[in-house]
This record gives sequence, C-alpha cells and structure tokens, in this order.
Amino acid sequence: MRLGVASELWRYPVSSLTGERLETVDIDDTGVVGDRQWGLFEADGAAVAAPEKEKRWRPVPALRSRLEADRPEISLDAMTWHGVPSPSADRVASDHLGFPVRFLCFGAADAAPRYDRGHLHILTTSSLARLQALLPDAVIDTRRFRPNILIGTDDGDADFVEQRLVGRRLGIGETVVEITEPCPRCAFTALGQPGIPFDKDVLHAIAKHGGGGFGVLAKVVAPGKVSCGDTVSVN
Repeated sequence: MRLGVASELWRYPVSSLTGERLETVDIDDTGVVGDRQWGLFEADGAAVAAPEKEKRWRPVPALRSRLEADRPEISLDAMTWHGVPSPSADRVASDHLGFPVRFLCFGAADAAPRYDRGHLHILTTSSLARLQALLPDAVIDTRRFRPNILIGTDDGDADFVEQRLVGRRLGIGETVVEITEPCPRCAFTALGQPGIPFDKDVLHAIAKHGGGGFGVLAKVVAPGKVSCGDTVSVN
C-alpha cells in the first residue's frame, strides 16, 4: 500500500546542532550514513550538550553542521565553515556559548553517546498538519523535530498517521525499515533556532494530543539509497 513519498531528507552530523537537508541519503545498518556521529562537549569531556535540559546549552541549535568529504564541518553564519575536530571549530563554539567546549566523536573513550535511539526518525506531513491545526499561530517547521525522513502523505490528512504503523515495515526507495515505536519528545521541540521562535506550547500540545510522541523511530531492515520523491509503501 502506498503511503506517500520521501519529501525531505535530513542528516545531523553533530548532535544538537542544526543539520543539513539533502536530496539523497545512503542508509546503512545504523541509519543515515554520517548522522549524529559527533557531539559537542564541555572542554574536559565531562558533559555533552543538552539544550533541552540546561539553559547554558540553549544557543547550540544556532550552530550549523554539515558533512563535507566525510568530515563534519560547523558554522555560525553558514558562510565560514570549520572542520571537526579542529581548534577553530572548538573556538567558534566556545565563543558562541561563552564557556570552553570541544567536539568529540561518539564512541571515543571520553565521549559516550548522548542517548540511545532508533536508527531513523521518521515524520509525516500529516502529523505536521495535525499539530498546526492544534496550534494555528505556531511556527510548525520540520527543523523543530529533527527527522531523518519526512514523508509527504498522499491523503493529506491532518493526523498522527505514522503512529498507527508501529510494527509495520516501510519500503522507501531502495531501503526497507521497520517502525519500532513512537518518538518520545523533550523540550528541544520548544527551543528557538534560526528562523524558528521559542514556543513552549509545541511540547505541551504533543504531550496532550500525541501521548508524548511525535513521529516514529525505525530500525533498518534492508540498507540502500533514498532520494527525495521516492515512493513510500507500507509492506
């Protein structure tokens, strides 16, 4: 059964930073290749950035990240980019936050992963439309919710349709994934980002109407390539 098409594809090379929108992504056994492999930490590596929990980390989403020739880069203005890891990248982030930080690859001895997560985060335009209907004055932007794949649903309904697919498999381009659970939400969805204002009502609406979940998490069953416009089918 056809569900829709892959309308947006996203990769976040550095956790908590703004990611990059892509036309095509490669998906391996762990998800989008290059996704969330790095984190921003205190200079001593003791604590990872947690914008949803601590006020001092809230400016982090204003930093941008991208993958260039398999190496992460970060920028504050989207004009000058700094390779990660490097002293210049650490300096830009430290100056932006007002305290010393550094970029570390998750899996290093002093850089434990920020959280356990599913391989992929999937969201639908139907869920965005449902949340917009609940909050007509809010800025409901894909970037608030940080999915890897946004599915443009064929029916156009305003409903949390993907949550009804838990346990089902989706074919997306060359890839097959299995929906494992609703995606739990935290205060990150309320945070301000470039062009997106702070809005605590977003999280409140999700908690009240979506059971705390918005979008779904999925595991990869068959790796492959996914491009914008690829058909999404429910298997």
